Amino acid sequence: MDAPRRTRDLRGRTTLVTGANAGIGYWCAEQLAARGARVLLGCRSPERADAAVSAIRSRVPDADLRILPLDLGALPSIATAASGLDERLDAIICNAGVKAADRAARTDDGFDLMMGTNFLGHFALVAQLAPSLATDARVVVVGSITHRYAHLDPARVDAPWRGSSLAQYGRSKAAAMTFAFELARRWKGSSRIAACAHPGYAVDPLSPRRSGLAEVPAFLRALAAPSRVLVQGKDGGALPVVHAATAADVVDGDYWGPGGLLELRGAPVRVAATDAVRAPATGSALWAAAETLTGVRFRV
Repeated sequence: MDAPRRTRDLRGRTTLVTGANAGIGYWCAEQLAARGARVLLGCRSPERADAAVSAIRSRVPDADLRILPLDLGALPSIATAASGLDERLDAIICNAGVKAADRAARTDDGFDLMMGTNFLGHFALVAQLAPSLATDARVVVVGSITHRYAHLDPARVDAPWRGSSLAQYGRSKAAAMTFAFELARRWKGSSRIAACAHPGYAVDPLSPRRSGLAEVPAFLRALAAPSRVLVQGKDGGALPVVHAATAADVVDGDYWGPGGLLELRGAPVRVAATDAVRAPATGSALWAAAETLTGVRFRV
Protein backbone atom coordinates (compact mmCIF):
# COMPACT_ATOMS: atom_id res chain seq x y z
CA MET A 1 0.00 0.00 0.00
CA ASP A 2 1.58 3.27 -1.05
CA ALA A 3 1.64 6.39 1.11
CA PRO A 4 -0.64 8.59 -1.05
CA ARG A 5 -3.44 6.06 -0.82
CA ARG A 6 -2.90 5.56 2.87
CA THR A 7 -3.13 9.29 3.63
CA ARG A 8 -5.74 10.33 1.06
CA ASP A 9 -7.74 13.31 2.31
CA LEU A 10 -11.28 12.27 3.23
CA ARG A 11 -12.85 15.69 3.80
CA GLY A 12 -16.43 15.75 2.60
CA ARG A 13 -16.91 12.01 3.11
CA THR A 14 -18.94 10.43 5.92
CA THR A 15 -18.33 7.00 7.42
CA LEU A 16 -20.37 5.11 10.00
CA VAL A 17 -18.28 2.84 12.21
CA THR A 18 -20.19 0.41 14.41
CA GLY A 19 -18.64 -0.39 17.78
CA ALA A 20 -16.49 2.74 17.49
CA ASN A 21 -15.99 3.23 21.22
CA ALA A 22 -13.30 0.56 21.67
CA GLY A 23 -10.87 -1.79 19.97
CA ILE A 24 -10.59 -1.91 16.19
CA GLY A 25 -13.66 0.31 15.81
CA TYR A 26 -12.13 3.08 17.88
CA TRP A 27 -8.92 3.04 15.88
CA CYS A 28 -10.84 3.07 12.60
CA ALA A 29 -12.72 6.14 13.83
CA GLU A 30 -9.55 7.95 14.94
CA GLN A 31 -7.69 7.17 11.71
CA LEU A 32 -10.61 8.30 9.55
CA ALA A 33 -11.06 11.50 11.57
CA ALA A 34 -7.34 12.27 11.26
CA ARG A 35 -7.77 12.23 7.48
CA GLY A 36 -10.68 14.65 7.58
CA ALA A 37 -13.64 12.30 7.33
CA ARG A 38 -16.88 12.95 9.17
CA VAL A 39 -17.25 9.92 11.42
CA LEU A 40 -20.47 8.61 12.92
CA LEU A 41 -19.76 6.49 15.97
CA GLY A 42 -22.40 3.77 16.20
CA CYS A 43 -22.34 2.81 19.86
CA ARG A 44 -24.59 1.14 22.40
CA SER A 45 -23.20 2.94 25.48
CA PRO A 46 -23.50 6.76 25.52
CA GLU A 47 -20.83 7.02 28.20
CA ARG A 48 -18.29 4.97 26.28
CA ALA A 49 -19.14 6.82 23.09
CA ASP A 50 -18.49 10.15 24.82
CA ALA A 51 -15.15 8.83 26.07
CA ALA A 52 -14.20 7.78 22.55
CA VAL A 53 -15.10 11.21 21.17
CA SER A 54 -12.94 12.87 23.82
CA ALA A 55 -10.04 10.53 23.07
CA ILE A 56 -10.23 11.21 19.34
CA ARG A 57 -10.41 14.96 19.85
CA SER A 58 -7.37 14.82 22.12
CA ARG A 59 -5.45 13.68 19.03
CA VAL A 60 -7.53 15.35 16.31
CA PRO A 61 -8.90 18.60 17.83
CA ASP A 62 -10.99 19.50 14.79
CA ALA A 63 -12.43 16.00 14.31
CA ASP A 64 -15.93 15.99 12.80
CA LEU A 65 -17.74 13.42 14.94
CA ARG A 66 -21.29 12.43 15.74
CA ILE A 67 -22.60 9.73 18.03
CA LEU A 68 -25.30 7.47 16.62
CA PRO A 69 -27.01 5.48 19.41
CA LEU A 70 -27.06 1.91 18.15
CA ASP A 71 -27.53 -1.52 19.71
CA LEU A 72 -26.96 -4.22 17.10
CA GLY A 73 -28.56 -6.75 19.41
CA ALA A 74 -31.93 -4.99 19.24
CA LEU A 75 -33.82 -4.62 15.96
CA PRO A 76 -35.89 -1.63 17.23
CA SER A 77 -32.66 0.23 18.06
CA ILE A 78 -31.33 -0.50 14.56
CA ALA A 79 -34.54 0.75 12.97
CA THR A 80 -34.49 3.93 15.06
CA ALA A 81 -30.87 4.62 14.17
CA ALA A 82 -31.50 4.09 10.46
CA SER A 83 -34.66 6.19 10.35
CA GLY A 84 -33.02 9.01 12.29
CA LEU A 85 -30.05 9.34 9.96
CA ASP A 86 -30.54 12.37 7.72
CA GLU A 87 -27.25 12.48 5.84
CA ARG A 88 -25.50 10.69 3.02
CA LEU A 89 -23.15 7.85 3.91
CA ASP A 90 -20.03 7.21 1.89
CA ALA A 91 -19.06 4.11 3.87
CA ILE A 92 -20.28 1.77 6.59
CA ILE A 93 -17.71 -0.22 8.55
CA CYS A 94 -19.50 -3.19 10.13
CA ASN A 95 -17.15 -3.71 13.04
CA ALA A 96 -19.11 -4.14 16.28
CA GLY A 97 -19.19 -7.66 17.56
CA VAL A 98 -19.34 -10.08 20.46
CA LYS A 99 -16.20 -12.23 20.66
CA ALA A 100 -17.27 -14.72 23.30
CA ALA A 101 -20.55 -15.72 24.92
CA ASP A 102 -22.32 -18.54 26.65
CA ARG A 103 -24.49 -20.58 24.28
CA ALA A 104 -27.57 -19.50 26.25
CA ALA A 105 -26.87 -15.78 25.71
CA ARG A 106 -29.42 -14.10 23.45
CA THR A 107 -30.00 -10.71 21.90
CA ASP A 108 -33.07 -8.65 22.76
CA ASP A 109 -34.74 -10.24 19.73
CA GLY A 110 -34.01 -13.78 20.91
CA PHE A 111 -31.16 -14.55 18.52
CA ASP A 112 -27.92 -16.20 19.55
CA LEU A 113 -25.87 -13.31 20.93
CA MET A 114 -22.87 -13.66 18.62
CA MET A 115 -24.77 -14.51 15.45
CA GLY A 116 -27.42 -11.91 16.18
CA THR A 117 -24.97 -9.10 16.85
CA ASN A 118 -22.13 -9.90 14.50
CA PHE A 119 -24.22 -10.82 11.47
CA LEU A 120 -27.99 -10.34 11.72
CA GLY A 121 -27.75 -6.92 13.32
CA HIS A 122 -25.38 -5.66 10.63
CA PHE A 123 -27.54 -7.16 7.88
CA ALA A 124 -30.58 -5.29 9.22
CA LEU A 125 -28.58 -2.09 9.64
CA VAL A 126 -27.11 -2.01 6.13
CA ALA A 127 -30.46 -2.97 4.62
CA GLN A 128 -32.23 -0.07 6.30
CA LEU A 129 -29.43 2.40 5.58
CA ALA A 130 -29.31 1.50 1.87
CA PRO A 131 -31.36 4.58 0.85
CA SER A 132 -28.75 6.78 2.59
CA LEU A 133 -25.77 5.31 0.73
CA ALA A 134 -23.93 7.42 -1.82
CA THR A 135 -23.74 6.11 -5.38
CA ASP A 136 -20.08 5.16 -4.79
CA ALA A 137 -20.53 4.01 -1.19
CA ARG A 138 -18.63 1.16 0.42
CA VAL A 139 -19.74 -1.41 2.95
CA VAL A 140 -16.84 -3.08 4.73
CA VAL A 141 -17.44 -6.07 6.98
CA VAL A 142 -14.77 -6.81 9.57
CA GLY A 143 -14.07 -10.50 9.22
CA SER A 144 -11.75 -12.84 11.03
CA ILE A 145 -9.12 -15.49 10.40
CA THR A 146 -11.44 -17.81 12.33
CA HIS A 147 -13.83 -17.94 9.37
CA ARG A 148 -11.44 -20.46 7.78
CA TYR A 149 -12.47 -23.12 10.28
CA ALA A 150 -16.21 -22.44 10.31
CA HIS A 151 -18.97 -24.56 8.85
CA LEU A 152 -21.92 -22.36 7.96
CA ASP A 153 -25.39 -23.78 7.26
CA PRO A 154 -27.78 -20.99 6.19
CA ALA A 155 -30.77 -23.12 7.18
CA ARG A 156 -29.47 -23.28 10.75
CA VAL A 157 -27.95 -19.83 11.10
CA ASP A 158 -29.70 -19.19 14.42
CA ALA A 159 -29.94 -22.78 15.62
CA PRO A 160 -28.56 -23.79 19.04
CA TRP A 161 -24.85 -24.51 18.79
CA ARG A 162 -22.41 -26.91 20.34
CA GLY A 163 -18.69 -26.80 20.80
CA SER A 164 -16.58 -23.83 21.82
CA SER A 165 -17.52 -20.18 21.94
CA LEU A 166 -14.61 -19.52 19.56
CA ALA A 167 -16.13 -21.87 16.98
CA GLN A 168 -19.45 -20.03 17.16
CA TYR A 169 -17.62 -16.72 16.84
CA GLY A 170 -16.02 -18.08 13.67
CA ARG A 171 -19.44 -19.05 12.31
CA SER A 172 -20.82 -15.59 13.04
CA LYS A 173 -17.88 -13.97 11.25
CA ALA A 174 -18.23 -16.39 8.35
CA ALA A 175 -21.89 -15.39 8.07
CA ALA A 176 -21.04 -11.69 8.07
CA MET A 177 -18.38 -12.21 5.39
CA THR A 178 -20.74 -14.32 3.28
CA PHE A 179 -23.23 -11.45 3.47
CA ALA A 180 -20.59 -8.97 2.25
CA PHE A 181 -19.59 -11.13 -0.70
CA GLU A 182 -23.25 -11.68 -1.63
CA LEU A 183 -23.82 -7.91 -1.47
CA ALA A 184 -20.84 -7.46 -3.79
CA ARG A 185 -22.47 -9.82 -6.31
CA ARG A 186 -25.78 -7.97 -6.07
CA TRP A 187 -24.04 -4.63 -6.53
CA LYS A 188 -22.17 -5.86 -9.60
CA GLY A 189 -22.34 -3.26 -12.35
CA SER A 190 -22.80 -0.36 -9.94
CA SER A 191 -20.14 1.97 -8.55
CA ARG A 192 -20.71 0.70 -5.00
CA ILE A 193 -18.27 -1.64 -3.29
CA ALA A 194 -18.85 -4.35 -0.69
CA ALA A 195 -15.69 -5.83 0.80
CA CYS A 196 -14.24 -7.53 3.85
CA ALA A 197 -11.12 -6.93 5.92
CA HIS A 198 -9.61 -8.54 8.97
CA PRO A 199 -7.28 -7.09 11.64
CA GLY A 200 -4.93 -10.03 12.02
CA TYR A 201 -3.96 -10.68 15.61
CA ALA A 202 -4.42 -7.30 17.28
CA VAL A 203 -4.18 -6.82 21.04
CA ASP A 204 -4.71 -3.99 23.51
CA PRO A 205 -1.30 -4.23 25.29
CA LEU A 206 0.43 -3.26 22.02
CA SER A 207 -1.98 -0.41 21.25
CA PRO A 208 -1.10 3.22 22.03
CA ARG A 209 -2.65 4.67 25.17
CA ARG A 210 -5.76 6.79 24.84
CA SER A 211 -7.22 8.66 27.81
CA GLY A 212 -10.68 7.47 28.80
CA LEU A 213 -10.41 4.10 27.09
CA ALA A 214 -9.70 0.81 28.85
CA GLU A 215 -6.26 1.11 30.43
CA VAL A 216 -3.74 -1.70 30.17
CA PRO A 217 -1.41 -2.01 33.21
CA ALA A 218 2.22 -1.19 32.54
CA PHE A 219 3.41 -4.68 33.48
CA LEU A 220 1.11 -6.24 30.85
CA ARG A 221 2.45 -3.84 28.23
CA ALA A 222 5.97 -4.84 29.19
CA LEU A 223 5.13 -8.55 29.01
CA ALA A 224 3.49 -8.11 25.61
CA ALA A 225 6.27 -6.01 24.06
CA PRO A 226 8.34 -8.94 22.70
CA SER A 227 5.28 -10.31 20.89
CA ARG A 228 5.30 -7.30 18.55
CA VAL A 229 7.45 -9.31 16.13
CA LEU A 230 4.45 -11.59 15.55
CA VAL A 231 1.32 -9.59 16.42
CA GLN A 232 0.29 -5.95 16.57
CA GLY A 233 -1.72 -3.32 18.38
CA LYS A 234 -5.31 -2.59 17.49
CA ASP A 235 -4.21 0.60 15.77
CA GLY A 236 -2.34 -1.63 13.32
CA GLY A 237 -5.30 -3.99 13.10
CA ALA A 238 -7.50 -1.13 11.95
CA LEU A 239 -5.31 -0.36 8.93
CA PRO A 240 -6.66 -3.10 6.59
CA VAL A 241 -10.21 -2.11 7.51
CA VAL A 242 -9.65 1.59 6.83
CA HIS A 243 -7.83 0.69 3.63
CA ALA A 244 -10.81 -1.35 2.42
CA ALA A 245 -13.11 1.58 3.22
CA THR A 246 -11.05 4.29 1.54
CA ALA A 247 -8.23 3.20 -0.79
CA ALA A 248 -8.39 3.64 -4.55
CA ASP A 249 -7.12 0.12 -5.29
CA VAL A 250 -10.03 -1.64 -3.56
CA VAL A 251 -12.56 -3.41 -5.79
CA ASP A 252 -15.92 -5.03 -5.19
CA GLY A 253 -15.61 -8.37 -3.39
CA ASP A 254 -12.10 -7.72 -2.03
CA TYR A 255 -10.76 -9.13 1.22
CA TRP A 256 -7.90 -7.29 2.93
CA GLY A 257 -5.71 -8.20 5.89
CA PRO A 258 -2.20 -7.80 7.27
CA GLY A 259 0.54 -8.91 4.90
CA GLY A 260 2.93 -10.41 7.44
CA LEU A 261 3.49 -13.96 8.61
CA LEU A 262 0.20 -15.88 8.80
CA GLU A 263 -1.62 -12.55 8.30
CA LEU A 264 -1.13 -11.75 11.98
CA ARG A 265 0.41 -8.30 11.50
CA GLY A 266 1.72 -5.98 8.80
CA ALA A 267 0.65 -3.54 6.13
CA PRO A 268 -2.65 -4.18 4.31
CA VAL A 269 -2.66 -6.58 1.36
CA ARG A 270 -5.31 -8.59 -0.44
CA VAL A 271 -5.76 -11.94 1.27
CA ALA A 272 -7.74 -15.08 0.51
CA ALA A 273 -11.18 -15.88 1.89
CA THR A 274 -12.45 -19.45 1.78
CA ASP A 275 -14.49 -20.73 -1.12
CA ALA A 276 -17.25 -21.47 1.39
CA VAL A 277 -17.90 -17.81 2.28
CA ARG A 278 -17.66 -16.80 -1.38
CA ALA A 279 -20.09 -19.47 -2.63
CA PRO A 280 -23.04 -17.82 -4.45
CA ALA A 281 -25.51 -20.51 -3.37
CA THR A 282 -24.58 -20.06 0.28
CA GLY A 283 -24.75 -16.29 -0.02
CA SER A 284 -28.19 -16.34 -1.59
CA ALA A 285 -29.56 -18.79 0.99
CA LEU A 286 -28.06 -16.83 3.89
CA TRP A 287 -29.52 -13.56 2.57
CA ALA A 288 -32.98 -15.13 2.44
CA ALA A 289 -32.58 -16.55 5.94
CA ALA A 290 -31.50 -13.15 7.30
CA GLU A 291 -34.54 -11.44 5.77
CA THR A 292 -36.82 -14.06 7.33
CA LEU A 293 -35.22 -13.92 10.77
CA THR A 294 -34.99 -10.14 11.03
CA GLY A 295 -38.16 -9.28 9.13
CA VAL A 296 -36.12 -6.73 7.17
CA ARG A 297 -36.24 -6.81 3.38
CA PHE A 298 -32.98 -5.77 1.75
CA ARG A 299 -33.79 -4.31 -1.65
CA VAL A 300 -30.77 -3.85 -3.91
